[in-house]
Amino acid sequence: MEFRADLGIALDGDADRLVVVDEKGDIVDGDQLLGALTAYLDSTGNLQGGGIVATVMSNQGLDDYMKSKKLKLFRSDVGDKNVLEIMGKENINFGGEQSGHVIISDYSKTGDGLVSALQTLALIITSGKNASEVLRPFKLYPQKLVNINIKEKKALDSIDGLAKRLEVLDGKNIRHLIRYSGTENKLRVLLESKNSKQMNQEMENLVAFFEKELNA
Repeated sequence: MEFRADLGIALDGDADRLVVVDEKGDIVDGDQLLGALTAYLDSTGNLQGGGIVATVMSNQGLDDYMKSKKLKLFRSDVGDKNVLEIMGKENINFGGEQSGHVIISDYSKTGDGLVSALQTLALIITSGKNASEVLRPFKLYPQKLVNINIKEKKALDSIDGLAKRLEVLDGKNIRHLIRYSGTENKLRVLLESKNSKQMNQEMENLVAFFEKELNA
């Protein structure tokens, strides 16, 4: 805002991830960026396969937005190689992660921050709108991620009472993703729901449950 810029672009160390800041100085969520770019590629006839690939971490709001555009969203495990694998399997040329890792396989077989930035600029210029408007085409569901320090990595399906707790979450339309870190003694718990108060309460319950079960 200090420089009256229309857009801010940042890349990570190896330039395969992109973060965009709008003209108000606010960071654009990675899932909203994916949604905006998908709609743009589709409108220009450059989207292949009738949909995109995102990971299990991506917000349900992206899924709903794709449905509103009559497009499909395929979900992969976390990691760009997993995204690319599903892209190849479904003959899709666009995908990515909410972290800003965007793959446009017409130009590159891995994430390329510069290519993603150029596509974002093309979208904004073509639309004639401000970045804050065009790069947020849908609302995100409230989402919360908690990392729990644990002593033991028990198989999740062997933990007594977990299946019943997950059934309760399903009944309340709370999306859940629970997985162990591959490098640390941590359990990552992700919850997502339109009802943030209910989601936060269920997260407290789950954290207490796992701390008891995995730190005995």
